[in-house]
Amino acid sequence: MVFIKAAALLSLLSAVSAAPAAEVEARGTIPNSAFGFLALRSASPIHFSSLNANGGKIWLGKPTSTYCPVAKNLCPKGKDTSFWINNQYWTASMNAIVPGGQQLYIDPTGALSYTQAHSAFIPSGSITKGFQVKKEANDLYYLSHCEGGFLACPPNKSGTGPWKVFIDVKGKLKDKDVPSKSKNDCLGFNVAGNPVKDAVWQYA
Repeated sequence: MVFIKAAALLSLLSAVSAAPAAEVEARGTIPNSAFGFLALRSASPIHFSSLNANGGKIWLGKPTSTYCPVAKNLCPKGKDTSFWINNQYWTASMNAIVPGGQQLYIDPTGALSYTQAHSAFIPSGSITKGFQVKKEANDLYYLSHCEGGFLACPPNKSGTGPWKVFIDVKGKLKDKDVPSKSKNDCLGFNVAGNPVKDAVWQYA
């Protein structure tokens, strides 16, 4: 698991991680930048886990999966997962330079997902808008979605990872749609991070 500017970010997060993002006074403007994000849930196995792209979904505890079709020295420098958030249109995309890009969306089950490279296909019933990033008084940037909060759902009832990331749209996430078949096994969390510079070619 890789953190963006981990030492500085964790230092800031440690002072505020117990407080929900909504309790922190918002201020400042949003830079024209991609962001790397961490999960915040004190006293839990997901605390400070990075949000990583792998297999078309977003995970905690699973490594970032990328691909570059050109010579290594010509590939972008990025290795970690990062996101572009368009506050004006409430949309989000992956920080990838592949032609056509890779859009972030919520699939019909509630899973946080992204499009495959060279494909704009998004399943019917998915949600593509509602993402916002806001700078808080602690100088971190918090990601939210207007339809619901973030949930990290384990593969089984043991509660160990990797955790698949869902958005609990209108509080109606169904047991049958989470890996363990019980929404109660999932952990709610806040998402905070900082701007990052380097993109990848594409997320695999």
